[in-house]
Amino acid sequence: MKCRALSRAAWATNLVLVLAGCIKYVPTDFATVPVGEDVRLVVNREMVVDLSELPAQDNPLPILQGTLIRREDDASLVVRIPVGIREEGFHTVTLGQSIRVPADAIISAELKVLDGPKTAGVLAGTVAGAVLLLFLGMEAINEQASIPQPDPVDFRMNLISIPIG
Repeated sequence: MKCRALSRAAWATNLVLVLAGCIKYVPTDFATVPVGEDVRLVVNREMVVDLSELPAQDNPLPILQGTLIRREDDASLVVRIPVGIREEGFHTVTLGQSIRVPADAIISAELKVLDGPKTAGVLAGTVAGAVLLLFLGMEAINEQASIPQPDPVDFRMNLISIPIG
């Protein structure tokens, strides 16, 4: 019985881990991306001047992942790329670098969107795991419970006794 319960728990854990990707990137036209959305751009290194300011961009086709801040008049995009995190107590601030990307330097653009089926799968897996743990806990408690016996005579007390007659 315990092996079956462990295999159920392992199955539920694997289900949640496999379905954990709630977001995805879909290919899009960079000209239609609204300002303020998260994007991922594959760019041409030679055409993006500000790319040298970012740390660890040694890839021949760098991928810029960040938030579109604004569009320039010459159809170029300004993207805020996160470069670090500053923590002061419980307050956390993401530090970023704004990079200007000319329109002709963009090889491909992807928009970050919520993946509905995977999100529903994560929620269903979480609920199934919680229900499974609840049932396993109830099974474990029921295995340890003994059958109740009648109370011994020493435990019986007459609290109120009224003689009649």
